[in-house]
Amino acid sequence: MNEDFAISDKSWSSPSTRRTAFLTGGGILLTMLPVTLLVPVLKELVSVQFEVSNFWAHAFMSTSLIGGILAAPLAGMIIDRSQHRRLLIVVALVGNALCFAAMALAPTFLSLMTARFIEGAMHITALTAWMATAADLSPRGRAGRIMGVLGGLIILGITIGVPLGGVVARHSVTAVLWFAALFSILAALLALPLRPVTSNIRERFRFREYYDHLRTHPELLIPYAYSFIDRLSIGVVVSTLTIYMSDILALTPAQRGIELSFFLLPFALLSYPVGRLSDRIGRSGLMVTGSICFGIVFMSYGYVSGSTLMLAMVASGLFSAAMFTPTLALCKDLSPFQHHGIAFSGYNIAGSLGFVVGPLIGGGIFTFLESRMPLIEAYRGTFVITGIFEIACALISLPFLIRLARAGRVK
Repeated sequence: MNEDFAISDKSWSSPSTRRTAFLTGGGILLTMLPVTLLVPVLKELVSVQFEVSNFWAHAFMSTSLIGGILAAPLAGMIIDRSQHRRLLIVVALVGNALCFAAMALAPTFLSLMTARFIEGAMHITALTAWMATAADLSPRGRAGRIMGVLGGLIILGITIGVPLGGVVARHSVTAVLWFAALFSILAALLALPLRPVTSNIRERFRFREYYDHLRTHPELLIPYAYSFIDRLSIGVVVSTLTIYMSDILALTPAQRGIELSFFLLPFALLSYPVGRLSDRIGRSGLMVTGSICFGIVFMSYGYVSGSTLMLAMVASGLFSAAMFTPTLALCKDLSPFQHHGIAFSGYNIAGSLGFVVGPLIGGGIFTFLESRMPLIEAYRGTFVITGIFEIACALISLPFLIRLARAGRVK
């Protein structure tokens, strides 16, 4: 395994390494802002402007994820082979900005969706490269705190994007797209001072490399499973739960946004402390406990309202952080140094698949139950089943985590 660029505690204190860490953190935050910046204007941007059904507004969001899923394997292999990662990040982010500009100027619905698809590929390439850079920077035994900062910034970017998009949209719907392009350009500028990355991989590209990597490192399926289930649950939150808040609790869009902020802000703010804690007490216990507790809270969504809903959202943020940050650190711990790109592109693929599947599963379960029971019971059943998914993930993974801990692979 190539350790030429591995970070020791002593080198971590060097100004060069700390500068790279700050640039990476800022780059991740700016890269994530456009993800939810478009959410407040989704209907106006797609359905109203191009006179299509609301289905295509949802498809607009999924198109980006599909582009990312398809591009991620190639992106991971390029990242691991490239000694010019900063150039790769810059090209991906400039491409991302050009895609947002193309969406703002799109004359037809087809051109809008084409630009959105390519934007997803550019975004996942940049995000995976940033994540691989953060993993490279993690000192031995301190990956939790570095990945905690990374995770916190990812969630913070998602959290800020929604209200910021709403503010920008007051002036113009397309202004949101131009702001998304601006954030991508700013993120690209932060990548320019990054130092070169050492890479000894010279083999030609083979897509079988993904399969070979999982075959030789099957333990990576554990963080991938958590990534999938976590994003699936978030997909149910942003779809079924928000509709529940409207249909049953009669909350306004602003009130629904506030409730979701009670979830996302603790999630973002607690990611770093949880990462430090995972360095001290280990990843496994936090992952399993966080997933089980999040599952239990998720099952309660259909039974809470008012102040109890707020408490449920805060608890969801707490337990999501307890699961998310150690999962990122575990992905770093279990991946060879020279394959951080492939490892984290796989992590992002699993998460993107979960986010695509989540609303479909939530909607499918709800539709099935709605025809057989009262509306409120259909919502409750949907939340209970989704919570069971979280708990099942924890219980199924527990024996494998124990085995890895006994082998000294994880804490």
